[in-house]
Amino acid sequence: MEMERVFRMNAGLGDSSYAQNSILLQRRGLEIVEPVLEEAILSMKMMVDCNTFCIADLGCSSGPNALFTAQMITKTLKAKYLSAGMTVPQCQIFFNDLPSSDFNSLFRILLSSSANTDHQNGEGETDRPYFVAGVPGSFYGRLFPDKTLHFVHSSFGLHWLSQVPPEILEKNSVTSDKGKIFCGGSRAVGKAYFHQYQKDFNAFLRARAEEMVGGGRMLLLLLGRAPREPTDQGFMAFSWEVLESSLNDLVSRGLIEEEKVESFNIPLYCPCPEEASNEVAREGSFEIQRLELLRRSEQFTEEDIEAMTGVSASQKDAHGKKIAKQLRAVTESLIKQHFGEEIMDALFERFGEIMGKRLSERMEYGTKGGNLVMVLERK
Repeated sequence: MEMERVFRMNAGLGDSSYAQNSILLQRRGLEIVEPVLEEAILSMKMMVDCNTFCIADLGCSSGPNALFTAQMITKTLKAKYLSAGMTVPQCQIFFNDLPSSDFNSLFRILLSSSANTDHQNGEGETDRPYFVAGVPGSFYGRLFPDKTLHFVHSSFGLHWLSQVPPEILEKNSVTSDKGKIFCGGSRAVGKAYFHQYQKDFNAFLRARAEEMVGGGRMLLLLLGRAPREPTDQGFMAFSWEVLESSLNDLVSRGLIEEEKVESFNIPLYCPCPEEASNEVAREGSFEIQRLELLRRSEQFTEEDIEAMTGVSASQKDAHGKKIAKQLRAVTESLIKQHFGEEIMDALFERFGEIMGKRLSERMEYGTKGGNLVMVLERK
């Protein structure tokens, strides 16, 4: 599957869009790591001769979360320079995602926001909190000129691989994952996914090493896991198991072919902290300032807990449908490319039903994984 060509979050601002369904999980993750981001900026070395502070938001997607991140970064940067009695540099933010991403909706949100509305300063010149530009392309390759970036942010993007590990698609091999749509099953399958993760994360680090100035920092937020075993994918494994069951139900109803399910794989890998740390050390261009796994079980809202532990079937059903919408907003482009558009409604309706009945199991899976946060400094 050509990820760069087909993969994107659901576009627009409608009911099934990423913009409308990325508030609870992704936005919650950004809010939790806000103190980490602030500390990462405030403690980095001062760029004394910097007239334009360049920031890249890699894998920004198309919803309001990109605006939330931009506000956090520029607000903290302004406070840093003012507290030092220095002139605040102009901020240039580059919003990056794959070419198929809905940049139009993103910029409509950004430019209509009062936080980025032009106003006149005392000298009659336009004063903006930051300037913006879109940069389409995969962050697993070069995107910017040498030594131009001062701060890089990426949230909920680096767990996506550039491709399904090629050996997974080899029929009748030890790495074939027949019956599984994600990194699960045999150790050979887990090893194949892990090697693809190593290759991709190394490429990401090498590209950023060329693009960042010395002393520049990155804050990376992605899905991670606690177990050492790669096939135990932590919190996300539960959602993939439910999706797998939903697809198999559609097979039994004659809506899709079994062979189609067997050839479908989710190109996603949730690393454990040790794997991420080892790859940073192996590439060698960055120093780890912070690395920790924030367990998903510690981030459940009161609504989550009430739905998962409650006895009301209607409440669980409603919560299952909400989770189905969230997953659809993220994965629909991949599933549609493989199975066709006609099964989408039936698939996610069934997903919501199964999820509602199995909600209590999410509590256990939440202890196995969550959000992995890293702060890296360019040497």
